[in-house]
Parts: sequence; C-alpha cells; structure tokens
Amino acid sequence: MKKIILFILCSTLITGVSTSCGPKAKTEAPAETVKTENKAEAPKSKFVKLAEETNKSMPMPLPGGIRMDKAEAVSKNEFKYYYTFTQTPAVTAEEFVRNTKPALTLALQSTKGKDLDMFKDDKMTLIYAYYTMDGKLFAEVKLMPEDYIK
Repeated sequence: MKKIILFILCSTLITGVSTSCGPKAKTEAPAETVKTENKAEAPKSKFVKLAEETNKSMPMPLPGGIRMDKAEAVSKNEFKYYYTFTQTPAVTAEEFVRNTKPALTLALQSTKGKDLDMFKDDKMTLIYAYYTMDGKLFAEVKLMPEDYIK
C-alpha cells in the first residue's frame, strides 16, 4: 500500500508540474471525451479490495493543486483513479494529456511494489480521470498494458 501511495504522489507531482507550465490559454474549450458503454466482466475481488483500501484515505490533497478523490475497480481489466484540480489548470486538456501520459508511463515502469505488480500481472488498463472544481471532466489519461509493461 505504501508503494502505491508513493506512486500516486510521484504521479501527481509530475501532473502538478505539467499543469502549471505552458501557455495560459483561457479561451480554449476542454477536450471532448467519448463515453463508451462498459459491458465488461465484473472486477476481480483483489482490485475491489485495493480500491476500498485506497479510498479509506480519500480525499487526499496532493502537491500541484490536485486532490485524489477515489479509486475504483471498473471492470475485470480496468482500474480508475479520480482526481480534481483545486486550481484552474494553466494548460489545455490536450497539453495536459500530452505531458502527463509519458510521465505516468515512466512512473509505472520504474516503480516496484505488490500493488503495481498486480496491475502488470493482470494486464490492467489504468485510467486517470481529472475533473475541474465544478465537476466537469477536464482530461482522461488511459494507459494500456502495452504502454507500461516493459
């Protein structure tokens, strides 16, 4: 559990840095997201338990103007983290995803731990959803197993 919290902190630090750098274009609209109907199998109990354990310490304020709200075992192959920006992002959603995805991928590849090994062993898709303070989806970063398994 300590390893996953360390990973989350590293990820959010990287995310925080990427949101406070770059042009502050206020006129651009947030990225549009497409919702897909999830008809996948129910999540494995070990991932449901992991989400429950993680959620015991939520919400968790993180550096960089971000708060981790919850974790969720979405399906047999998907695990999702929910974050909220506590400050207005200084970059567009596209820039945010472009800067955050490689950092999250690198963090997953280089961090070791029982919890992260479970994701790798079961080839889980990890989804990081970032919301603005008004509850609107700002950006979603989806990491497929082939993105983070060496």
